[in-house]
Amino acid sequence: MNIGKRIRELRQANNLKVVELAKKSHISQPYLSDIEKGRTTPSLDKLTSICEALNISLGEFFEQPSDLPSDLLQFLEAAKSLTKEERQAVIHMIKTLKG
Repeated sequence: MNIGKRIRELRQANNLKVVELAKKSHISQPYLSDIEKGRTTPSLDKLTSICEALNISLGEFFEQPSDLPSDLLQFLEAAKSLTKEERQAVIHMIKTLKG
């Protein structure tokens, strides 16, 4: 898994800029940028801080495949707050759109 790529995807899915996530994570913007670009790997403590800023657990960080496009990740993040009935309605709408 590419940790930096995963962080970038989750950051984008949460509509956060690098500077915003860095501030929420209590790390410097250049350091976060280096992580996202694969120039460095975060310590477990730093990764935990990043996950907390993204409102996810370390388990959730590692469970989703990182090859999903950022817009699909954003869709999934938004869907988490829906009720079961609302998710079913969205699924029905998507199936209707696909014909």
